[in-house]
Amino acid sequence: HLNIVERLLAAGAEVNAASGGQTALQAAAESGCLDIIERLLAAGAEVNAAAVGGRTALQVAAEGGHVNIVKRLLAVGAEVNARDWCGQTALQAAAGGGYFDIVERLLAIGAEVNAEASGGWTALQAAAKGGHVNIVERLLATGAKVNATTAAAAAGSRTVLQAAVKNGHLDIVERLLAVGAEVNARDWCGRTALQAAAGGGHLDIVERLLAVGAEVNAKASGGRTALQAAAEGGHLDIVNRLQLAGAIK
Repeated sequence: HLNIVERLLAAGAEVNAASGGQTALQAAAESGCLDIIERLLAAGAEVNAAAVGGRTALQVAAEGGHVNIVKRLLAVGAEVNARDWCGQTALQAAAGGGYFDIVERLLAIGAEVNAEASGGWTALQAAAKGGHVNIVERLLATGAKVNATTAAAAAGSRTVLQAAVKNGHLDIVERLLAVGAEVNARDWCGRTALQAAAGGGHLDIVERLLAVGAEVNAKASGGRTALQAAAEGGHLDIVNRLQLAGAIK
């Protein structure tokens, strides 16, 4: 709708006005309209203005996978490490969405690879949860931390390994273990990756975790074990496997 934008600007529309908590630049970034982005920037749109929730146009574009808009916004001074009200950056949004080209671009211009959103959530955790192995590899190569910090765990975050386990991403589990992921690390509720795998019915991951030393009888805060998680989920094959590994009823 470039012609409409042109007409409104000609009639004196305020380029940085917010409607519904969003500026025209953010709306165009969300829709992927590069031609409108160009016109708004030429008219003086503030590239780092924040919408309701604190999201900038860059974060909106990254979340939507609009690589050309991300590049353009960065070229005119978009703050690569700006955070929304949850502490999320554009890198975390792109990593969670599986947008490798955007992740590459953001890292190249100085995105903080280990920035933590609320709860200690990082770009690596977002990519691991989504099953985006190429992004996991890229983030690890850039120095992403494979093990959650104590502060992150206390804030309620899963570990990166647990994030991958939850949705059954064995290839990512393998990669994380290869670079030193702590197999028995716990989240804020005391849960381990083995408990998550057992409860989710992921037998292949249970096998892999046991092979590298997962504590079969580890208890979460409420005393729940991997065996109980598997039983509650109706995963008989995992129940049998855990009992073979020494799980206590």
